[in-house]
Amino acid sequence: MGLNARKIHSFVGRCLYLFLLNGTMKAYGVILERTVSSFHTNHAMVGFIFTFQTSVAFMTAPAVNLLQDRVSPRIVAVVGGFLASAGFVCRAVVPPTALWQLLMALTITGLGFGMVNFVTLVCLKDAFGKEYPTVFIMTVFSVYIGICTLPPLLEYLTRNFEESVGMLVFAGLTSLLVISGIFTEVKGESPSDGVPGDLSSEGTMDAGVGEDDAASVDRVRHGCDDMTGRFSLFTEHREFVFLFILAILAISSYLSWSIYLVPYGQYLGLDSATAVWLSTIGGIGGIFGKAFGLPLLSRKGLAIPLGVLIPTILLAISYGVTLFQDGLGILAAMSIVSGYSLSIWGCIVQAMIPWTVCDYHFNDAISILAFSSGAAGMMGVLFTGAVFDVSDSYRYSFAMLAVEGLAGTVVSLMWYWSSSVSPVNKPATENSHLLNSE
Repeated sequence: MGLNARKIHSFVGRCLYLFLLNGTMKAYGVILERTVSSFHTNHAMVGFIFTFQTSVAFMTAPAVNLLQDRVSPRIVAVVGGFLASAGFVCRAVVPPTALWQLLMALTITGLGFGMVNFVTLVCLKDAFGKEYPTVFIMTVFSVYIGICTLPPLLEYLTRNFEESVGMLVFAGLTSLLVISGIFTEVKGESPSDGVPGDLSSEGTMDAGVGEDDAASVDRVRHGCDDMTGRFSLFTEHREFVFLFILAILAISSYLSWSIYLVPYGQYLGLDSATAVWLSTIGGIGGIFGKAFGLPLLSRKGLAIPLGVLIPTILLAISYGVTLFQDGLGILAAMSIVSGYSLSIWGCIVQAMIPWTVCDYHFNDAISILAFSSGAAGMMGVLFTGAVFDVSDSYRYSFAMLAVEGLAGTVVSLMWYWSSSVSPVNKPATENSHLLNSE
């Protein structure tokens, strides 16, 4: 894997975004109970509002997809970094006294993260081409580094100072996205790349095959005949339908786990520092999941059973054990298993997007999947919080998460059976001769 400035910038920018988005969101679990008490509201409402940062970041993807066609991606990334930091500054300088004020600040931060999200993802795909799935998983290590570090940081700051100090520190960290945005390298701008996007000397195009022909090769490989609209990817790419469902289940379970794990520990009688420690070791489990996921990308046949099916089973088991056991050792072990399972499940599904759609549909797949995941995550956290408010028990909330794990198991079994029994790709069309030119 040859490195150049464009690859380094895209990799660092993506890692920084993932570290900040997921680390700050996981840290909100530290202040959830305090927020519920100060605003005299319920857990479902506060959890729902806290997810706005991540959900808005995902749901803005279709709009950002259109925006970057008209404005330089570099400008989009810089403005996004500024907005993400500005939301934290608002919460630090003028602490919210009403839920709508908290909602507005989180929405501003989410809009900023959303602008950075799409640009960094597309730039990563353009820079690394066929190496994208492996590099994608490498970047996601930063998700669980953020989960390990930022919740303890916020717990320390709120315990020794005030919550506003924690938000100010988060604002300073998030402002680094502005700097990384300045160094964003737009497709085709780097002279060292030779040719745009995936078609570099390290990419998929051999000598004698033009850019248009290479795009046709890619569509034939994926059996894609219809390019009439954005949603044709659902009819032309059968595997993407399975991936779409699994991605929605994964983000819904991940966000609920992130928001409610620390409060669940406090509900069981753990002190705040020990409950935050559960989050930290869950992040360590996530790092192990990423390390195990890297080798799976060498063979697609292993990625589905080992990267999706088994993790969903482990996730359902870990949540199920948590329902009946509340010893600290058991909770710690199950937190590691949950972090591991969510990590490998989510990253493998996301990394497999280029395997399930052609390059023509890639941006559309990212934008539709991100929007749907954001909405599903928001509804999932709202429902999980509502279960607690009705039952007054986090055990029932985590039972719902176990059901999501079982649903993921069923879908991944269907995907594995479908890909094993019948060919995924359609027969080659009139462009089939292009496959022989590779």
